[in-house]
Amino acid sequence: MVSVGLALHLAAIFSAPASVSPSSQLAQQSWELFRPWLQVLFLNHGYHYFAPEPSHSTLISYTLHYPGGKEEHGRFPHREIWPRLLYHRHFMLTEFLNFAPQAAPDQPPWIETYARHLGRRYGAERVTLRRQMHYLPTMDAVRNGVTLTNPESYAEQPLGTFRCR
Repeated sequence: MVSVGLALHLAAIFSAPASVSPSSQLAQQSWELFRPWLQVLFLNHGYHYFAPEPSHSTLISYTLHYPGGKEEHGRFPHREIWPRLLYHRHFMLTEFLNFAPQAAPDQPPWIETYARHLGRRYGAERVTLRRQMHYLPTMDAVRNGVTLTNPESYAEQPLGTFRCR
């Protein structure tokens, strides 16, 4: 009986990455069968995030506007954030913007909270936010020497300027 349970558990574990599209109907149906078990044990990890075609990364670039006209520019997440868990938390905050429509007439309310936090933290009067989508280069581009940090791999969408005081 233990062997059957272990075999079913292993089949459930293998069904999660096997079901990532494009996949067979058998793989997708097996994942549907095992999904409750995978979710209860928190084993249904985000395989869709990494494969087969990872999507763009979302970053937030900002401009801090101080009284007197001084400005500072920044972006998060950035590689200097330490510890790495904090970097991951910032990354997940920016990825949350992927749930917002690209051209929403009214921005989701959490965007303004990002601006207010930056304004309070750095003492800015206003904060301008921009969503940056960082696209991965194609294989041909990599073969031709394009780097991951190539400025042409970024697209930007203005999110607005927000008062902080």
